[in-house]
Amino acid sequence: MESGTPISQEELEELREAFTKIDVDNNGFISKEELNELFRAANLSLPGYRIREMVQEMTQDSNQLSFQQFTQMVHGLKSTEVAKTFRKAINKKEGICSVRGTSEQSGTQHSYSEEEKVAFVNWVNKALEKDGDCDHVLPMDPCTNQLFSAVGDGIVLCKMINLSVPDTIDERTINKKKLTPFTIQENLNLALNSASAIGCHVVNIGAEDLKEGRQHLVLGLLWQVIKIGLFADIELSRNEGL
Repeated sequence: MESGTPISQEELEELREAFTKIDVDNNGFISKEELNELFRAANLSLPGYRIREMVQEMTQDSNQLSFQQFTQMVHGLKSTEVAKTFRKAINKKEGICSVRGTSEQSGTQHSYSEEEKVAFVNWVNKALEKDGDCDHVLPMDPCTNQLFSAVGDGIVLCKMINLSVPDTIDERTINKKKLTPFTIQENLNLALNSASAIGCHVVNIGAEDLKEGRQHLVLGLLWQVIKIGLFADIELSRNEGL
């Protein structure tokens, strides 16, 4: 964790207020997805991938972040206006969509960035525009939620994994025609197992989550797949002899 300027009592109170507003069920924790969107909304000068890595480092055994972990992370990124920026971001929350969790009783909420969704839709549309196996769902309209239903049969996910790490999945094993609930389940399991094999974190993501198009899980998985492909391209460009 990077060292930073100590957080004053006033700023600590600002952060407590921000944390409380995110902690919608008042259980003392916020989800990693919500924190990621908060950093994005606060316009902190840190790449998105670094934010995700920091969250993973601090919550290796959990999907939630305590207030103490939250303040430790902010301390590492400390700037003079960070607490006020967080407060403004929380109060405004422009471009961030909230969705209810699976449990009505828990009141859990997850959030995702509309801007992030649009970027992923455009990326997938471009990457798979010439793949006839995806004609039934592409192109997607970035202004809608088509992305979350498009991944439901597993074909797009399998194709994206192969784009990031070629030949991870044998194309012959992907069910593409006359899909049934059973063959769709096979595709989704294949996508999840293959995503894990190339280095994605798929803990707490199941085939049913993808089939139902759970927004924060779909976007989180897609980001990991795309990031792995981008990093692979960077490494190859640095080693032209490979």
